[in-house]
Order: sequence, then C-alpha cells, then structure tokens
Amino acid sequence: SVFRVTDQPDVLMKGNHGETLTVDLSFGREDVDEWITKLEKPYPLLFLDANWIERSPLIVKKIKEKNIPVGLLGQESKIYKENLDLLKKEIEIFQSEFGVVPLWYRTKDHTFPEPLKQQVWDSKINMVSSSVNWTTGNPPTIQKGDIVSVAIKKKTRVALKDLKAFQKAHPFVSIEETLFGYKTQTKTFP
Repeated sequence: SVFRVTDQPDVLMKGNHGETLTVDLSFGREDVDEWITKLEKPYPLLFLDANWIERSPLIVKKIKEKNIPVGLLGQESKIYKENLDLLKKEIEIFQSEFGVVPLWYRTKDHTFPEPLKQQVWDSKINMVSSSVNWTTGNPPTIQKGDIVSVAIKKKTRVALKDLKAFQKAHPFVSIEETLFGYKTQTKTFP
C-alpha cells in the first residue's frame, strides 16, 4: 500500500533508528544476477532504473520472487526539465513490472528540482536521497540514522565483492525502521 511519509513535497535523507542500505541499480547483468541470487536478508532497498528494468527481465523476476524491496531510480535531474513526461513513463514501466506505483523514488544525482518534487508528490511517491553516498573506493563510515546509497552504474560502480563485505559488516535495517523505528512485514501472494 502507498503512504506519504511527509506532509508536503520533501526529500528524506536521514533517519533516527538504524542504518539503511540502498543500491542505485542501472547497469549490470551476470554480476548483478549472481549478487541478487546470493543476496540474503536483510535486503537493501534497490532503486531500479526503468530502462534497466526493461533490459533485465530475468533479474527482475528474481527480485520479485525474493520479495526484495524496490523503488524507482530516475535519470539525472536536469533531464526532467527538458522532458516533463519522462517521470510518468518511468512510473508506468515500474508499475507494469511490479503491479504497483513505486513507494520510493530518487534521481541518479540525488537532486530534486521543484517541478520534479511536485510531480513526484502528486504521484504519491516518497522522495529519498541519502546521507552517505558510496560511488567508488573504500567503504564509507556510517552512523545511526544514515541512509547509505551505493552506486552500481555503468561509469560509477562499487565492486560487488566490496558491497557484500560492507553488508556483512553492518546491521542494516529497512528504510521504514530507520525512518520511523518500526519493522515492516510483507506478505507474498502466489
């Protein structure tokens, strides 16, 4: 079900109750497939690029089978200034694959110009940035309340072996638990 975390268009960047791992996924095949196959709970929140969703139906199927939480990863924020219908198209792609409007959304550059904020808000989607961005190099230091963003993109990419070690080294929780302090339970349907 859909809920709004804020009372007005606003971007969530940090919580108070734990650390959440999010992964911006817009590129990858075999390596990402293997990572998803071996991924264990607690799952990170995956922000999926709409074009990647269309290019990767078998990996998306595994994500759905494992009930891994997902959100929509948009393009660079400047692209939305030139193409106002792009967000609507991306939401339609996400909805056609997952059967629901995404609950979480972020752009690739974690920037939300006012017209985009309003459009996301009007679509009843929560905007999430992060307090810690890990794009390359050594893992970052994190603290309570952090929402960590890890890039798995074509040009900017964290090695999946480093990501696995980072996941094992920290007690990550769901974004709902980091933001609100409560655990969520999901049901799967045949």
